[in-house]
Amino acid sequence: MMIPKTIGLSCAALLMAAPAMAESNFGCSGLEQNRELPSIEGKDGVFFRINADLRMNHPFSDQTVASLAELSEALAANGTTLIYVPIPTKSVTMPDHLPDEAPLYGFDLEIATFVHDEILQRLSDAGVLTVDARTAMLGAPQDDPAFFKADFHWSASGARETAKAIADVIKAHPSYADLTPTTFETSPQDTDIAFSGMRRILQQHCVDTLPEAVTMTYETQQSGNLDISGGLDLFGDGEDAVPIALVGTSFSDSPINNFPGFLAEYSQLEVVNYAITGGNQYGAMISYLTSPEFQDTRPKFLIWENPIYNNLAQFGDQPMRELIAAAGRSCTMELQADVADDLTSLTVDLAAYDLGLNDTLLVDTNKSIGLSADFRFRSSEGLERTKTIVRGERLTRTGRFYMPLSGLWPDGAVSMDFTMTQRFASPPTVHACTSNRKEDS
Repeated sequence: MMIPKTIGLSCAALLMAAPAMAESNFGCSGLEQNRELPSIEGKDGVFFRINADLRMNHPFSDQTVASLAELSEALAANGTTLIYVPIPTKSVTMPDHLPDEAPLYGFDLEIATFVHDEILQRLSDAGVLTVDARTAMLGAPQDDPAFFKADFHWSASGARETAKAIADVIKAHPSYADLTPTTFETSPQDTDIAFSGMRRILQQHCVDTLPEAVTMTYETQQSGNLDISGGLDLFGDGEDAVPIALVGTSFSDSPINNFPGFLAEYSQLEVVNYAITGGNQYGAMISYLTSPEFQDTRPKFLIWENPIYNNLAQFGDQPMRELIAAAGRSCTMELQADVADDLTSLTVDLAAYDLGLNDTLLVDTNKSIGLSADFRFRSSEGLERTKTIVRGERLTRTGRFYMPLSGLWPDGAVSMDFTMTQRFASPPTVHACTSNRKEDS
């Protein structure tokens, strides 16, 4: 397929040449030049971020698609079906609210829609099960739009329509027949106002009060009055695997939109919510897949929600390689580790093992609470290279760190020193997650 038109200016160039906007309905000025969050005011009090909502070329490389396919295969081999859900931008979901000046910023709805749909097609062609949330949210009622007017998060309406589309994909999967459906009922409660950092930033540039993030709230209950509207506690005490595990961002984590509840209602399956607000593209997924809970009780379906503009290649290959290793059961080769007496570091003689650049090391520190870990590799010629894993403050401390051996020397490393920001709780173990491919990365 050919892209219907040529994308002209870059985002930076567009901001430098920002056109004059129509008169604001809220007395707003300087929104386009706001360094913290450049935005434009659309119709009916709807605001769009210039750098995200008007973006048309999302970072989704062929390598990212291939890595997602490999992750999907690793999960499927162990009984879990991955469903990747890219959350579309506000512009392609609420196009009728775009300002007339949007094309002056280089935005073209036809191109933006094509790029979004092509990403879904590329994932599908690679064997990754995905969901068209854009088309789903276009079905939201006009008086109850899919996104908040002055915020970039979806409302309960957008969450509901997306949950319906995901449930359709789940029910169409062959493994759904092996599960026992459960009845969930959702009932409206009261309207509530969600916290909106975006609205707070925009309000500083506007005279009149901007629309608040108001939405109807809902409560979902299973027969027997089990309330799951906000999901269950992260890494709860339940021993039995649940049918659906949900990971993602604040779109899934915010209780005001009832996304896990809608998902349970329409799929007729129990949902456990592991999403993390502020975890960015990988936080929730890494916290969950590296946890003993996932390793011991794998879900039937794993829903990974992620805004489409989140770049999965932002941090190189390490996060995705970590997920792939954690998803499989290939970390079976235990390596001899010399642990320092003060439990602050360990050393592994890698020359004693036949490992390739496509293999990954797993250091399990037994739930130690360190926020970062350094892997210092040494070549046969005495060269050193340090690779670091940083766990954000919001991530769960599982104490398990997976480091790919890619990005090293052609003949690999002869040793590895591991240190962490905190003392080990107990002597760690080191395993190699081996691949059948020994060729260079």
